[in-house]
Amino acid sequence: MPISTTLDSKLPVIRLTCEIDMPVAFALLDEMKLLHDYYQFREIELQIDSPGGSSDALHHLLQSLEPWRSGNGRTLLTVGLNEIASAAALLLSFGTVGHRSVSAHSRLLYHAIRKVEREGVSQTVAQMRVATRRLGQWDDCFMDMLVRHIEKDKNKQPAARKKLRQLFRKERWITAEEALALGLIDSIG
Repeated sequence: MPISTTLDSKLPVIRLTCEIDMPVAFALLDEMKLLHDYYQFREIELQIDSPGGSSDALHHLLQSLEPWRSGNGRTLLTVGLNEIASAAALLLSFGTVGHRSVSAHSRLLYHAIRKVEREGVSQTVAQMRVATRRLGQWDDCFMDMLVRHIEKDKNKQPAARKKLRQLFRKERWITAEEALALGLIDSIG
């Protein structure tokens, strides 16, 4: 099962262990809605061990999880378990600030938005230019959202943006300590 839920009387736990695509995003949101609306949980722990996924699915998740991300009476505790990459790493960082953690041995990968083509797909130069512009727009969108989420002080946002851009360009695995220093997580457990 790519998504599993453990109900506890104090804190339900959802475990995400697959690539994040639209069906998984819908299933995750349905599970969170059930836990919140039916079971009346105001805190949910989301454990993540995922290779990443679709930027469209991530964008939909982030828009739908806004009440959880902002902490308006709800808390989304995000926990990175092992290898958290790409869209999964961003999802981890978009948990409620103060409640984002990873295990000490976790590895995280943040990178610029990319498009993976199916084998045998061909494009014209014009189509590739449009796709390039679209990727740039998505990249800016996620970067803006992330900077606003992790750095509330508007005067410090340009410096945070610069550090994150450098990290995204390098496209390398980072340790839990590096993620903590960048403000992408809040604790190492």
